[in-house]
Amino acid sequence: CDCTGATLQLLSMGYFPCAPLSPSMAFSFDLLQLISIHSLNVAPNASAWSNTLEAFWGRHGTPSRLKGRLRKRLGTVLMWFQYL
Repeated sequence: CDCTGATLQLLSMGYFPCAPLSPSMAFSFDLLQLISIHSLNVAPNASAWSNTLEAFWGRHGTPSRLKGRLRKRLGTVLMWFQYL
């Protein structure tokens, strides 16, 4: 198959993947920029952000199937997003 890999497809659509190969989740650049700016003003807290996102998605009819795993993935993607 001559298809572009998942990572490049996600990046071209404005999403940052949680892993360079076979990503299972991605976050929008806008959200990552918001979290990064917020972290300049308060202590960085991936746990609080992941809990907030799960609650927000739940209230809007999109409950998270990643209970407990979102925090780790968000923390990892934030580290790489801010590094790059």
